[in-house]
Amino acid sequence: MKIIPKIAFIITIVLTVLLSFAFISMFFQTGKNSQPIEIEIKKGFSANKIAGLLLESKVIRRKRDFSIVAKTLGLTEKIQAGKYLFYPNSKLYQVVLKLKTGEISQEKPVKLIIPEGSSIYKIGTILEANGIPSFYEFRKLTDSDFKRRNSSEYIFLKTISTRSLEGYLFPDTYRINKNITAEALARLMLNRFAEVVLPYWESNKNFTKLSLHEVITLASVIEKEAASSQERAVISSVFHNRLTINMALESCSTVKYALERPSKIVYFNQLKVKSPYNTYLLRGLPPGPICNPGLDSIKAAIFPAKTSFLYFAAQKDGSHIFSKTLKEHQKARVK
Repeated sequence: MKIIPKIAFIITIVLTVLLSFAFISMFFQTGKNSQPIEIEIKKGFSANKIAGLLLESKVIRRKRDFSIVAKTLGLTEKIQAGKYLFYPNSKLYQVVLKLKTGEISQEKPVKLIIPEGSSIYKIGTILEANGIPSFYEFRKLTDSDFKRRNSSEYIFLKTISTRSLEGYLFPDTYRINKNITAEALARLMLNRFAEVVLPYWESNKNFTKLSLHEVITLASVIEKEAASSQERAVISSVFHNRLTINMALESCSTVKYALERPSKIVYFNQLKVKSPYNTYLLRGLPPGPICNPGLDSIKAAIFPAKTSFLYFAAQKDGSHIFSKTLKEHQKARVK
């Protein structure tokens, strides 16, 4: 008879632990938005109505979780009307507290366009041009401990051999608040990378011998070298062919990335710059991406065209002449 109370006690303990974990998860878990979203709450909206709007906009995952945290934090039905801006990766309690304190969005979100092939420094320049105060801190993401602090949340960051987030800040159009922090913007762009690139990578990684980091690195070089989308796969084939025979990539774009103050044209004396990114002096891929490539360049890195080309020379219109031999390449350069 004594066994039954013991079993009951153990079951009670187990259930308590499980419920505790469930509550903690609900308290901290929010939705899957990758973009900040503005929600207008009109006068007289009930907490249940607001929960429905948050769920529909993917700010929260479950209305029940929202209700539990709302009751815990004492959110009443008297919620100030107005427009509220919710950021991705916000904790559920932060969403509730914003509503409770009536933290209405005062500024209209800024439409931020990040072109494909933008480096972190270039993105910083775009932020500065749009009046985003955190542009200086954003540039520091080329050498920060963000990766170390957030690799458990962004598993793919563990594949990066450098401290820089270069290559993983997906180029896209974002709507942000002017006062957004550098890290909040980085999370926004990393989330977009996870949404767009990772599913494609998982579906096609068996078609290449390169790792994800190597693919993103190669894609970044392709992005900077290709003037047109039609040439991406062919340029990719040149680099793949060179890697196969252990021939230096000799990409001027990587040299520009290595230079502190790059000129529009790379001069012969600049090809001697000592840097792990100088693919004229060192064989193989550089240690990391030189910009943030778009999906088309990533596709080209995985699926190069089948050619025997080892060289390409740029023409005035931005297109290239591709050659199989050095002799052909020299003629193309003269042309």
